[in-house]
Amino acid sequence: MTTWHKGPPPSIGWWPASTRRNPDFLRWWNGKWWSYPAHIRMTANEAAITAKAKTSRDDIEWTERPASWPERSKT
Repeated sequence: MTTWHKGPPPSIGWWPASTRRNPDFLRWWNGKWWSYPAHIRMTANEAAITAKAKTSRDDIEWTERPASWPERSKT
């Protein structure tokens, strides 16, 4: 079972983060605010553009990064 958390994650970077607990949406956490969501099917360029856009949502929850992600991406 996936555990979802409120508040900031433990480090800067991409996180599965959603307002509806959907792990297919990733958001960039820059240490201060969340970005708009990037879907896993977006291109790297589209995701980079999305990561720069601050969301106004305050009901975002995040979950741990998947085991399939590179070890260097985990905190």
